[in-house]
Amino acid sequence: MTERHALFIEIVDTDGVSGVAESWVNFPTWAWAERIAAFEQGIFPYFRGKAVDSIETTMAQAYKDFSGPAHQAGTIGPLIQALSAMELALWDIQAQRAKLPLSKLWFEQPHDRIRLYASGINSPLPLDLVDAHMQAGVQLFKLKLGFGDAIDRYNLNTLKQHVGEHAKVAVDVNRGWSFEQALEWLPMLAGLDIQWLEEPLSRNDEHRLGELRRLSPIPISGGENQLMADEEHWTQTLALPLDILQPDITKYTMPSFALNLLKADLGGKRVVPHFLGSAIGQAASLHYAAGCPEGLCEWDINRNQLRTDILTTPFDIVDGCIAIPERHGLGWRLSAN
Repeated sequence: MTERHALFIEIVDTDGVSGVAESWVNFPTWAWAERIAAFEQGIFPYFRGKAVDSIETTMAQAYKDFSGPAHQAGTIGPLIQALSAMELALWDIQAQRAKLPLSKLWFEQPHDRIRLYASGINSPLPLDLVDAHMQAGVQLFKLKLGFGDAIDRYNLNTLKQHVGEHAKVAVDVNRGWSFEQALEWLPMLAGLDIQWLEEPLSRNDEHRLGELRRLSPIPISGGENQLMADEEHWTQTLALPLDILQPDITKYTMPSFALNLLKADLGGKRVVPHFLGSAIGQAASLHYAAGCPEGLCEWDINRNQLRTDILTTPFDIVDGCIAIPERHGLGWRLSAN
């Protein structure tokens, strides 16, 4: 990624209440253009004038209606990314009509402050940004590996020494290792008290993830690239050999699916939402994290004006947390400028 892209939608109900949402378009670089075409030529015409008595039922039907052509075209992922935004905008409207923050519409007793873990830490290490976030109270940092063993070991040791006793470290391989390579890394990761190992195996070796999990002394995490939209996906998701599920409600996880995950028997799996995007998706992810037991959400450590400079009320990190506003709906709104 050499530049930032973001795609937001706004929908308006017959009473003039508007809802906003973000659809994940980080890559490929032309994803935003395809998404605009999908909304303008398919999604918006489908929903225009539609009565929505139940958001979950309406979205399940929409996925069913669109998924056949999307499977034929090989675009089921972008379809979920588009429909997830549509669903989030509908939830924003419903929360405003109920005069509730989104988290209080979704959950009976949500967390009012969400702890952040800082991610997007690549090579070379942005230690100035790490320091700024430690000063803001963040106590967990996720380092990306997969740049080569020598560089990875240097970066991991350097980051661990830099944060010292002030913070913990997790690692994300972005599906970069073979099974044998992952096995070689496990003793070092365990010795450094790594909090979790995210998406360790390449697509070719991912079928051995269960085997790796049984051998790993540290938790294995993943889920951002798992499609989560229907009953078939439900069965697959519950069977994932993971210790930590990381749904992304702007990317591959329909929001209703993510909400139902928190009601299911996950066999001890933790749920920590994934997010790497811009302002509106970050806001929605914070509301979802408010219903997760740990109240923990991902926060990209890198500077991003599409997250920091386009809201009427910016995000404010205090003691490593962001407070959920009491304002109705999403709470954070896009600036007119």
